[in-house]
Amino acid sequence: MTDPRKKIEELRKTKGWSRSKLAEELGLSSTGVNNWYNEKNSMPTVWVLEDICALFGIEMVDLFTEVDTNKLGAREIRLLEMYGKLTDIQQEGVLSIIQGILQANKNKDE
Repeated sequence: MTDPRKKIEELRKTKGWSRSKLAEELGLSSTGVNNWYNEKNSMPTVWVLEDICALFGIEMVDLFTEVDTNKLGAREIRLLEMYGKLTDIQQEGVLSIIQGILQANKNKDE
């Protein structure tokens, strides 16, 4: 999972905005926005994240992943839907299986 602050920084920079301009667009203080980056445990609230998504025309999931969800294929979407129906323990099992497959492929290529 990606730190949403990193994605917000990328989005801000693509607009050519300063942190002060981002704060202005969100109706926040510059200090509040700067605290997201200067204080380890300071994060935007869910409501602010929703405003950021609206401002940049993205979905909330886009703030937390490197995956471009608009480019997911039908099989990937189906996999995510099935994965979401699993218990936490089952999800961990699936992740372990995938990690094992990837490691085996890496070792085979070396």
